Amino acid sequence: MSHIERRSYVRGNFSFKIKFKTMTFDEYAGLVGPNDLILPDFQKKRRIDITDPITDADTAIDPSLVNYLVLIDEKLDLILELLAKDNKIEGLSNQGIGTNISGSGMNIMVDKPIEIGQIIHSKFYLSKIPLVFMDIFGEVIHSTKVDECGNTLYSHGIKFLNISTNDQERIIASVFQRQRGVLRKRKSGS
Repeated sequence: MSHIERRSYVRGNFSFKIKFKTMTFDEYAGLVGPNDLILPDFQKKRRIDITDPITDADTAIDPSLVNYLVLIDEKLDLILELLAKDNKIEGLSNQGIGTNISGSGMNIMVDKPIEIGQIIHSKFYLSKIPLVFMDIFGEVIHSTKVDECGNTLYSHGIKFLNISTNDQERIIASVFQRQRGVLRKRKSGS
């Protein structure tokens, strides 16, 4: 019996750190604006396609500069988080691990459950060289409780809501880059 693949996009199984914030539909609608709004499944309305022109990413970038900028970004996030704790503001950002990603969605592991239908605003790096930073809204479409090494974690399937064609292509290129790296390691015997 042959396996039928139902996915439209290639999926990469690799880990990446992710920061996200849960929000209501009204907060999401206020952030993306009426022209860019893509409604989650629970709204049962027509979807609007967003397309961005594809830009040429073949530029020479100093790897040390990229690492420096990424570290600055992470430190600024940490400072904001510490300031928020001092002011008793909670929910600034949650953290998790992305376990796989495709052009249409991803799977994340977190320590707290998120309701199905909840909208999240996620930010993460898929690659430092070339720099692939993603800032994407998504809807939780499934949730599973997982016991891993005595810890209870939750695996959430996220369907992207406002992803542009350019961002989809950047994700797919990152997946292929990682897969080529794995194949090179296998070939060289390391």
